Amino acid sequence: MSKFTRYFKGVGEEAKRVRWPNQKTLWKAVGIVLVISIVTALFIALFDYLTVQIMRAFDSAMPTSSSGSSSSSSGAAAMLVDLLKGGRF
Repeated sequence: MSKFTRYFKGVGEEAKRVRWPNQKTLWKAVGIVLVISIVTALFIALFDYLTVQIMRAFDSAMPTSSSGSSSSSSGAAAMLVDLLKGGRF
C-alpha cells in the first residue's frame, strides 16, 4: 500500500510543478482543437459520402445475379449499400 501512496504523492508533486496556461492561452488552444476537429470531421464526411456514391455506382453497374453463385465481395457491397439506404440485411 505504501507504493500506491507514494505514487499518488509523486503525482501531486508533479501537478504542482506544471506550468498551467492562463485563460487566454487555454481558449486559444481550445479554439485550435475545435477547428481541427471540425475540419477533420468534414474531411471524413466527404470521403464517406464519396465512398457511398462509389458503392452505389458499383451496385447499379454490376447488379447481383439471381443465382446463388454471386461472389462474396459483391454480396458484401450490396449489403453495405442496402444498410446505407436504411434497409436491413
